[in-house]
Amino acid sequence: MKTNSKRNRSSRYWAFVIFAFALILGACAAYGPYHSNTSSEPLNSVRGPADGRYKMAFIEFGDQGSPLDESQRAAAISLIRKAERPLLFVYIHGWQNNAASGDACKFEHFLDTLSRFPEMREHKINLIGVYIAWRGKNLTIPGLDLLTFWSRKSAGGEVAAQNGCLAAISELALATRAPDKKLHHCVLMGHSFGGLVLGNTISHSILDASSTGERNSNPWDMAVAFNSADDSISTRQLMSELDNIYKYDPERHAYVGRVGDLGTVAPIDENRPLLVMLQAENDSATGGFFPIGAGLANLVGLRYHWTRVSVPGRNGEKVSEKEFETRTPGNNKYLVNYQVVPRGEATPPPWLKGIENRAVEANAVHNLRGRTFYTSTKNDGHENEYCQGSTYNPDERKLAPNNEVWRKWEIVYTGNARVPFWIVRVPKEIISGHGGLWSDNSIALFTALYRLHFPVNAQGINVLSSTAQIPETSDVENSNKDKLAGE
Repeated sequence: MKTNSKRNRSSRYWAFVIFAFALILGACAAYGPYHSNTSSEPLNSVRGPADGRYKMAFIEFGDQGSPLDESQRAAAISLIRKAERPLLFVYIHGWQNNAASGDACKFEHFLDTLSRFPEMREHKINLIGVYIAWRGKNLTIPGLDLLTFWSRKSAGGEVAAQNGCLAAISELALATRAPDKKLHHCVLMGHSFGGLVLGNTISHSILDASSTGERNSNPWDMAVAFNSADDSISTRQLMSELDNIYKYDPERHAYVGRVGDLGTVAPIDENRPLLVMLQAENDSATGGFFPIGAGLANLVGLRYHWTRVSVPGRNGEKVSEKEFETRTPGNNKYLVNYQVVPRGEATPPPWLKGIENRAVEANAVHNLRGRTFYTSTKNDGHENEYCQGSTYNPDERKLAPNNEVWRKWEIVYTGNARVPFWIVRVPKEIISGHGGLWSDNSIALFTALYRLHFPVNAQGINVLSSTAQIPETSDVENSNKDKLAGE
């Protein structure tokens, strides 16, 4: 009898193990690629509306940073080479997303929104988006997928560390900047762990110098990370190095090279930082969950010794490096250097032509006064109704909400290192929570940053700011030279 009882318990045990194992296997997301190209469908990785007002391409990577389908990069580059005036947005998604998630739909909605503005058609802009995908989501059971935080953070770090992602971004950007282009801009975007990938991928390139000592000779023009889910260690190091290279000149409104043995360092317009990180103030994932996860990892790993490191821009002040390992950049009091602050209610400009997310047009058509910009809607998630899955319908007409709420905001410097690397705290009315980057108001802020990077001339044409537009000497020195010349 005892033997039969033991056998029954053993059978139930193994049945449970097999069931649990099968459940976990069934909960695993497909490895991909989700948009592979074939001989019969050589452009399966590219999609967009029939009228061609924008194109969107996928490039997918595995956990070790290797491309899952080499032809995807070639297809994306082919789109760019055929374009006379390419405006390229390269986006890297974050945790809980992949090439088949709703995030792909929201990125396409972003492209569609931009494509509908009359200025895009008037200036014959070729709008192209590239969705760089990796396994940010590998389990599909709600709740259980939260346990993938550490493995997906590690996978994101691996994608950033290897050569595949950087090579793809560089090739896309170089194709955009080909000599035959009549106009070209390349903008990089990343969210959550995708912000981790973006920051770690391009940070070394930012610090690279040419033979003349010029920094940031990268082929891309602008980089923005939303709610980055990386720790602050590499961010602190990058800001410290930039603080060693540059100082802020308030009279020239530029970051200029410090006196020393660094060679000739080209000045950078204050409104064209090399990297911008936007952080929602109510992001509980990076503000709450990340420190807990990092703390548990340190406890399990018996990590207790921390080096004291310098705080960028704090004149030699040192703190424990734990302050940077357990907090994301946008939630670190030692690193945040900008804030979006309200400037009151506003009325819409009378010259607007668009009908959806009209603040985007208001921020894009003319150069901004200072760093002041508009938002025009309530941040209530109404734009999510267009994306219930990964597919998107570009033929569906999207209208502005009936109850527009126009407000003015300003991006202001609040302290810490004043370098060409902005870490900006953003109110929940603009970016709400960890996944709020695709809200109408978030896109309006992003558009304002775009216009700061790329001012327009009198004809409304984008002109890339060059070092020649930054005075070689301060306003005071120029004034003194003028006086001497007059004498």
